[in-house]
Amino acid sequence: MYFLDHYRTRISQVIGILFLFLFMFSHTGGAHLDPFYIEKFAEYGVNIYEGYGMSECSPVISSNVPEDHKTGSIGRPLSNVEISFEDGEILVRGSSVMKGYYQMPEETAETLKGGWLHTGDKGYLDKDGFLFINGRIKNLIILSNGENISPEEIENKLALGKLVGEVIVTGENNGLIARIYPDQDAVSAKRMNEETIRSELQAFIDSYNNTQPTYRRITGLIIRKYPFIKSATKKIKRQEVLIDEAL
Repeated sequence: MYFLDHYRTRISQVIGILFLFLFMFSHTGGAHLDPFYIEKFAEYGVNIYEGYGMSECSPVISSNVPEDHKTGSIGRPLSNVEISFEDGEILVRGSSVMKGYYQMPEETAETLKGGWLHTGDKGYLDKDGFLFINGRIKNLIILSNGENISPEEIENKLALGKLVGEVIVTGENNGLIARIYPDQDAVSAKRMNEETIRSELQAFIDSYNNTQPTYRRITGLIIRKYPFIKSATKKIKRQEVLIDEAL
């Protein structure tokens, strides 16, 4: 009996060590992760390393790794990958880039130009060679003063609000409008009415605006009654953000 109990104890210890090792670090991709979350996980001893890729690149383009990383970036490009930029758009060339879309010559010609894959993502390389992404080219908001705004950057900041369930930033009347669907758990927990919700969200927006240059400030707040319409992959359909009705 002693040997059986001892064996079980040792197995539990080994499983515990393996579990701890697995959660010492993690890689993330798919959507940009605000540095806030990376720093929060780090406080609990879990290091998160963000990477970047797409199916057309088999799929990794760049990645942070334990021995070489920078919070907020999507890592250094892989050794087989070249990075270039055209009007702020990230272009990729290398052995892992696809030859083209199967039986889709027009789409291939639009995406692959001169040997470079046009990712549709906006970004830059810093002086240390780390790649940063700050939005999608097609989502850019261009103001009358010529400033180009990546709404995703602002949305990632606003999404940190405890009362913010979903948020999309749109360009309207030469300003930036925050369309927010409140977090229903927070609303219920505090038994908030419409007036209180608006007051707290506006205070949060004002706090954000105080840290931003004039052209990146939110000029209007629209509080939604219903969640945004989403695709099959649970991404908000930006072309339908003006629709606010029960589905």
